[in-house]
Amino acid sequence: MQSYSNDPKLIKARFDSTCSKCAAKISKGQEIYYWPSSKEVFCLKCGEGPYNEFLASVQDEEIYQSWYR
Repeated sequence: MQSYSNDPKLIKARFDSTCSKCAAKISKGQEIYYWPSSKEVFCLKCGEGPYNEFLASVQDEEIYQSWYR
């Protein structure tokens, strides 16, 4: 899978923050989902669904592109 700089990522928080969806506290070092394009962070519960949707769309696009190579 090719990745780009604005792709969402599962990372460890570099500082304390709050989830963009549910406002749960996120502590430094905790795993989070990060969307670089919007600079939003999500806790594991809120970010898992959208992150998996993103991965599924990437896989679909790779399959689609492989048909036309």
